[in-house]
Amino acid sequence: MDRGLVKIFWGCGDNGIIEYALMRARLNRKEKEAVTYLLDECMSQEEAAEKMCVSTRRFQEYWYAASDKLLSLPWLAAYAEELKK
Repeated sequence: MDRGLVKIFWGCGDNGIIEYALMRARLNRKEKEAVTYLLDECMSQEEAAEKMCVSTRRFQEYWYAASDKLLSLPWLAAYAEELKK
């Protein structure tokens, strides 16, 4: 799975569609927090893990779960592919 597509999608700048995607993907609180720190606040995984008071490995688990859920939305991956072109 190309998690880079989530970053491309996030860069679209449309907060409405981003919030809609978060709602449809049904991220839990920790997953949403991980996405927010990584993509909204542009933290490194290490910085985000420290902010969340978890190990980098645990942070990666949250990020992978969140990105997998987001990419399971077929329209999100298609939209990101279009933005990539």
